[in-house]
Amino acid sequence: MTTPAPSYEVGYGRPPSHSQFKSGQSGNPRGRPPGSKNLQTILREELDQKVQVTENGRPKLMTKRRVAVRQQVDKAVKGDPKAFSVLVKLDIDPGRSTTSPHSPDAGLPSEIPPAAYDDVVSSFLEQFQDRAGGSDDGIASSD
Repeated sequence: MTTPAPSYEVGYGRPPSHSQFKSGQSGNPRGRPPGSKNLQTILREELDQKVQVTENGRPKLMTKRRVAVRQQVDKAVKGDPKAFSVLVKLDIDPGRSTTSPHSPDAGLPSEIPPAAYDDVVSSFLEQFQDRAGGSDDGIASSD
């Protein structure tokens, strides 16, 4: 019993014809399930959910994204160096946007008003220097 010789040489990238997809047959017949979401979509949906926050003794609805940014800013102002470094990494040119074009905040470069940047940085540096016992200019004096 002999097998018929293949019409071409079988090898790497050239499977036998009996194991190739037939014309009109997909290699992934069931495909991606409808409604499945990728990680970016899931994260965006979670951050856009509204939660109730008490501000000045009154309940207020805010997105989780806004609450997270406020918490980072509060930590940075209190002198947390990690929170400050996160804010510095998030801070961008006012002309560019880090938000997704599909998000409701698209076009807004940051939650922090530009006028407050200097205040946040100077407050952080003062507190950081007080804790470290450093000088005002950040350079140890050689007196």
